[in-house]
Amino acid sequence: MGTRTMGARSGIRWDAVVFGWAVAVFVGILTNILFRQIYGLLVEPLVEVGELTATVVVISGASGFLSYLVGGFTAAKKARHSGGRHGALTAVFGLIVGVVLAIVLVLFGAVLGEGVAEVVVASASIGPIGAVWAFGAILFLINLFGGLVGGKLGEPSPPEMKRLE
Repeated sequence: MGTRTMGARSGIRWDAVVFGWAVAVFVGILTNILFRQIYGLLVEPLVEVGELTATVVVISGASGFLSYLVGGFTAAKKARHSGGRHGALTAVFGLIVGVVLAIVLVLFGAVLGEGVAEVVVASASIGPIGAVWAFGAILFLINLFGGLVGGKLGEPSPPEMKRLE
């Protein structure tokens, strides 16, 4: 009997998704710092930590889109198939990691005392709870779209579409 193997085009390459997410995190840190510095040079005063303003939404949205665009592109190149799916999964994986980390921090804070839990709760309560959820949902959709577009851009061309050399 032959061994059952998954074809290169039949499944999700989770190593590509995780690598794409790691690239997205790195690019997101860089773009966020860059955007905040540019904003600080052009407009005063700087955004306070914990403030939910239109500036924070725009900077976060632009940074998230660009970072997941690059992360999705990287995931698609590494996977070598289904680029859009792999790119979009970078954002889904990021959401899962974020939720797990938030739960761990809250549980960790409950074990150690109120210090860590207060920090997590304070950072989650930027404004009215509905605004925080809406802000998070909008940012996730922006990240998802960035990953999908990046993945599509990183997809290899079908053989019939390649130029003859």
